[in-house]
Amino acid sequence: MDLPPLSTERISTILSSAPSHSELYDILSQYEGEALLLSSKKGEKPLFLSLFYSTFFFSHLLTDQLYEARALTQRVPQSVSQNDPSLQNCSVVLRAVWQRNYEQVYKALRELPWSEQLKPIVSKYDAHFQEKTFKEVSRAYEAIRPAAAASYLGLDPDLAEQGDPAIIQKFTAREWKWDKETKLLHPKPIPVVPETTGDPSQGLDQIMALISKYGG
Repeated sequence: MDLPPLSTERISTILSSAPSHSELYDILSQYEGEALLLSSKKGEKPLFLSLFYSTFFFSHLLTDQLYEARALTQRVPQSVSQNDPSLQNCSVVLRAVWQRNYEQVYKALRELPWSEQLKPIVSKYDAHFQEKTFKEVSRAYEAIRPAAAASYLGLDPDLAEQGDPAIIQKFTAREWKWDKETKLLHPKPIPVVPETTGDPSQGLDQIMALISKYGG
């Protein structure tokens, strides 16, 4: 069955109708060949190519395909990526995720200028990254300082260190325990589940990186 031609409207329809992150990725992956063909034609490039590649990039991250997302950034035609703000922002996000710079990930997602069309998928990845990190922290620590926990999750570390009730509640709502005397959070243990996508060692690597970054 022939796919509808790639366009801004088509990308918007895919974003609004894909029932899952994996289906979003699957549908977009079918358009990469067409995007490459369009980018190779002489003349001004369609504006929707930037939207396509940026959206496709986030569909990789939403399905935890970090290595594949990195490969995609290297496949994007220079005629499209050159001086393109959205794709440059994607590279900033990728670099922060790759380096496990949690604070920078949230800063990039929340503070860089994203187009109105990209904001919904950027917000989805913010929530996905936060949830994924929450589970990693729960597996990595028996006890953790509030400021460190807040930094992992894109919350205000200074307020967390002061025991701000609103921030502490975000953790206790997930069945973490808050010890007022020691001023430590105790995550609810979560069993380690083998990764189903990407590098199978990635999950353990991320947990070890968490421990080495803050040390509890």
